Amino acid sequence: MNSYHDPELEDVLQDAELRRVASLLSAAKAPEPPLDEAFRTGLRRQLMQEAWSKTDGRGSWLRRAFAPPGIAWAGAAAGLLLIASVVVWLSTQQSGGFENVYVASPIDGKSNVALQQPILVSFNQPMDHQTTQDAVQISPATTVTFSWDKSSRNLAVQPTSGNLAPNTQYQVTVGPTAKTASNQPLSAPQTITFVTQPPTPTPAAPTPRPTPANPLSEKQVVTLNGATSLTAQWSADSSSIYFVDGKGALVVTTKAGAATVIAPDGASSPAISPAGDRLAYIRAGKIEVLTFASGKTDELSPVPTATVVGWAKDKVVWAAGDGIYTQGDSGANQVAPLPTTGSVTALSIAPDGTHVAFQKDKSLFVLDLGTAKSAALGQSGDSFSGWSPDGTLLLYSTADHVVVADVQGVTQSTLPLGEASWSSQDAILLGSDTDLYQVRPDGSHLTKVSSGTYHLPMWAPDGSSFAYVRGSSLWVAVAPALPPEPTVVDEATTVVKQFMDSRLNNKSDQATALLDDNGKKAYRDGGLSLTITGDPHFSRYYILTQEATGTTPDTVRFVVRLVLMHGKLDVSDYEETLTLVRDSSSKPFLIDQASANSRRDLGKGAEVVSVDVAADTIKITFDSDLDPATVTGGVLLLDSKGNQVDATAAYANRTVTLSGLSLTAGAQYKLVVLTAVRDVLGHNVAAEYDLSVFGPSPKKHSNHKERVTPTPSASTGASS
Repeated sequence: MNSYHDPELEDVLQDAELRRVASLLSAAKAPEPPLDEAFRTGLRRQLMQEAWSKTDGRGSWLRRAFAPPGIAWAGAAAGLLLIASVVVWLSTQQSGGFENVYVASPIDGKSNVALQQPILVSFNQPMDHQTTQDAVQISPATTVTFSWDKSSRNLAVQPTSGNLAPNTQYQVTVGPTAKTASNQPLSAPQTITFVTQPPTPTPAAPTPRPTPANPLSEKQVVTLNGATSLTAQWSADSSSIYFVDGKGALVVTTKAGAATVIAPDGASSPAISPAGDRLAYIRAGKIEVLTFASGKTDELSPVPTATVVGWAKDKVVWAAGDGIYTQGDSGANQVAPLPTTGSVTALSIAPDGTHVAFQKDKSLFVLDLGTAKSAALGQSGDSFSGWSPDGTLLLYSTADHVVVADVQGVTQSTLPLGEASWSSQDAILLGSDTDLYQVRPDGSHLTKVSSGTYHLPMWAPDGSSFAYVRGSSLWVAVAPALPPEPTVVDEATTVVKQFMDSRLNNKSDQATALLDDNGKKAYRDGGLSLTITGDPHFSRYYILTQEATGTTPDTVRFVVRLVLMHGKLDVSDYEETLTLVRDSSSKPFLIDQASANSRRDLGKGAEVVSVDVAADTIKITFDSDLDPATVTGGVLLLDSKGNQVDATAAYANRTVTLSGLSLTAGAQYKLVVLTAVRDVLGHNVAAEYDLSVFGPSPKKHSNHKERVTPTPSASTGASS
């Protein structure tokens, strides 16, 4: 048994979960060589000081990191956990002397390493600066500067361009000619390997909103009369809210707080018709339908008893214990059955009346009323959260995040954990005990809106305001400014990432679901394979370039680079060109065309790692620092007839910019990198590189603005 005990560290690690992780780390046996005692002690002291700075004046890191209020602080908590793990690791290593020189780095073996940082290299004893710097070799070719700390044990290697190259595997080797301060050489070369993240996209500007965004103009509207869950529905004109209070009364209140009781007790599941002219709800085993214009209430007496009510166009739809029903001319008609085994509970009917979310035992399913087939959602224990306004997508919550899925159960994106509501403006609110966040459905543009309690947020149909629970009351607030609206390229990118992630994880069925008939044929008959096996193995991918090439239908073209690894090193890659199409903005993108080029060996000169195409410029980023004299005449753009397009080539920070262009939207061009291009070490590009690009179409934003009044989501407990 490991008897490691560190009172200082335990004082920092106040959370039980963090102490548990530390205990597991201390019990682990690491294969690394022994560390010098002075090196270990000094590093531990620095780490402990950093740990204290991360915890000063804060409460439980675990609660903050894994709940919506902790979204902004999760990075600090992760840093604390990393520091704690290193401190524990240091304390469990055997003491060693200066007999051997060991090299380490916090980014060794990591992927998705940030671009804006130096490469940190640590030694277990003081090093001679000059011989160590001379012994450092970096692949791909990179011009760097060096800086040391006072102990001469920690070296920062900084690219002179300021940043690391994106989408690149780096190897930093310290050769045997490096010597310690006492003139002892390394016994053998030691290498640090890591992969960088994609280039950071330029942030978009927020979408203007005609109504004032700040302040939120929060207003307490009405007490919930003891309700611990919220079953509510906005009116179609966004002026009123229908809700069931703690005594079972169905109440309608205006945003100004004028409340009227519609039914005094026993009410549940209020649902406004799509036209906004009728209100259906369940009371005393019957479905009551109130027509607003006449004030008349009609009754339906379903057998078996209804549990949830909704609408399909102008017809009432309800769920009972054995299935989903609608009213026919001669009585109730079963639209689709529910499972007859297990404990089954219908949770919510989609806004368009075509699907129903239900729970069987502890698992979620979505039932297609047209086919009577069900699709599973998530894992056992997940909970249903709501629908998109048009009913084509849905939300459910896991233990640590919110999932956006289609009605077949295929994940579209994941969002931070919170109580979610989806607006007609394609923005999702995430409420919690202490914070309110807003995010786009694809997970982009996560923004903190306000601090405070915002339970069960519920958008008004017009997106101008939202209701929520605070304490024992219902509140209303003005909608925040919309996050930037995703373009068609953004939405298509989400599909490409899902497709590639599915292949990377050998889930060919999920990848196939993202292909249309043409796409399936391309992978079946075109020499392409959805699953990539063997050695070298498929280790990662990145998007090299993307362009919107058409609008009728929406068409987006991607070039994706697939990287193959042998052991720990990237050894080859190849590119697939994917064309995604959707017939209308209400349908998701699917991959319609696919092709691939031949494999290329890596490590033979500079490689293009990112291409950004605009109408007037093309930016080509390389993994290596280039000899600027070889750029002009070495990087060309040709038109569809093979003629060179006039452009001015400029080089800075590994990026060649071709400017002065006037690309025709949808027209095809060829980007050419000739073998005359050399890196700073004098290595020429191994073979000519050609990449087809298209003149970009004007940016088009998605338009999911169909004004459909959502049906109530599953009731969720609310607490102040």
